[in-house]
Amino acid sequence: MSDVLLSVRLTIPIVVALAGVAVLSEVPSARAAVAPAMIVAPVVADTGRTTMDGVYTLAQATKGRDVFAGNCQSCHTPTQHAGPPFRNKWFGRSLGELYGYLRREMPKNEPGSMSDEDYVRALAYLLRMNGMPTGSVPLAADSAALHRIRLDSVRAVPSTPSAR
Repeated sequence: MSDVLLSVRLTIPIVVALAGVAVLSEVPSARAAVAPAMIVAPVVADTGRTTMDGVYTLAQATKGRDVFAGNCQSCHTPTQHAGPPFRNKWFGRSLGELYGYLRREMPKNEPGSMSDEDYVRALAYLLRMNGMPTGSVPLAADSAALHRIRLDSVRAVPSTPSAR
């Protein structure tokens, strides 16, 4: 079977480190030849931190349940955002991507209308519904910080220097 190349216009995610802070940017590329089966994955800064590290508090998730009931539940049931459908779409991506999606697209009748804190609370509730452990430090409404946390179902293992 021969490989068929397609000419497509791509947007390339780029991570630039400025004073130790990773900044995610998208830059349109020139036309590129891409194999049909090729999947372009988003760039996630590898800090080793995942949602299995307890990145939100129980208080945030509890308040997030109220935010969800008041702003989301008229269109979405909690089960639509838990289990395999959620994992298949979001695991391996950055928490910042999910936060950005919520802020841009939700609630459907008035996107972007909630406070940053309410979006973070709703995000904490989604994490709680998907079995992510709570922690002692609240999740911040900081897009750059959220981009450094990967959505995952496996606790990150700290890297250790190998013995010589």
